[in-house]
Amino acid sequence: MKKFKSVVALGLALIMALSMTACSSQEAAETTAAETTAAAEETTAAAEETTAAAEETTAAEGETEAEEGSEAAAGDWPTGQGYVIGFSNSFNGNSYRQSMEAYLQQAADELIETGTIKEVIFAESNQNNSTQVQQIENFIIQGVDAIIIDPGSASALDGAIQEASDAGIPCIIINDGPVTSTADLCYQINFDLTDMTKTLTEYVCEQMGGSGNLIELRGTAGTESDRQMHEGVLQGLESYPDVEVVAEIYTDWTGSKAQSELASVLPTLDEVDGIVTQGGDSYAAVQAFQTAGREIPVIAGDNRGYFLKWWANEAPEGYDTLSASSNTWTGAAGIYVAVDILDGVEVPKEMIHPIAYVTADDVQNYADMEDEGIGCPTYDRAWIAENLYK
Repeated sequence: MKKFKSVVALGLALIMALSMTACSSQEAAETTAAETTAAAEETTAAAEETTAAAEETTAAEGETEAEEGSEAAAGDWPTGQGYVIGFSNSFNGNSYRQSMEAYLQQAADELIETGTIKEVIFAESNQNNSTQVQQIENFIIQGVDAIIIDPGSASALDGAIQEASDAGIPCIIINDGPVTSTADLCYQINFDLTDMTKTLTEYVCEQMGGSGNLIELRGTAGTESDRQMHEGVLQGLESYPDVEVVAEIYTDWTGSKAQSELASVLPTLDEVDGIVTQGGDSYAAVQAFQTAGREIPVIAGDNRGYFLKWWANEAPEGYDTLSASSNTWTGAAGIYVAVDILDGVEVPKEMIHPIAYVTADDVQNYADMEDEGIGCPTYDRAWIAENLYK
């Protein structure tokens, strides 16, 4: 507007100056009048152009403000921090852990594109707690900004987690927690695994008619998650005193080990009415019974593609069970929580991630899923704050 006023004032001054000039002839006067009119028209045109430019600038500014407001409403997170994050995985030898790592990398790639994360450094300890401690200590020496940990033990890593906390490096526990660490910068995203296997055990026992022989397929000996899930089985059995556990088999949550171990145990058992699993071994149990030529009992599912596809497409008509799994998207949750902590967001020290269940009513939804897939819902970054930070 200031430019517009100055141009108009200049034009008026020019007109006044020209009108006060004496002319010696009519021809000169007409010439002067024509020049004055032309100058006035040019001034008016310039003023109109200036006004149009000002209106365009105002409109552009309004559009920019509207876009910024829209981004803020959608979740306007800081970008460009360039964080380096370490990930210590106690094991990645099964499809569940590999899926978890894939979701973690996917979330990291999204944040790498915005410059929020510079890189994620992966380390896998192959179920060796001493190795995992060394890996965490190496991350501290490297000066990473945060460490995500899928722990191989509830307590063996506490010292290393404390060292990281003392160095100002937050540690985010995922999947196989909780750990017993009381470090200031230890944050935990856990599943209620005890409730999950309690629910599965009760369902299987009910389908068994409340009595009979049960096999419990366990995970990896000494891990906190195996302890929690075994506790859930024991709690579920409390209401079914006529159900007898005839075998406990450690499978490391892998199908190949489950199948070979069952192949050696089944000949020693006259009857098996039900199987409760922790994950990664449900379809292997189906295969073991098929190979042995025996009737398939009620097998608690693990949401793996192999099992859900068999249940949906090949199981005996009316086969009824319940399938459940902790959610491999916890890998992505670990990345988002780590970044929020580094950005100064107030994050709870303990968070519970939901379990995913599949019933006979919705198993057909998984009839065509990938063999190695995990039948679990996925979320986004906004879901974290709305559900885990409550």
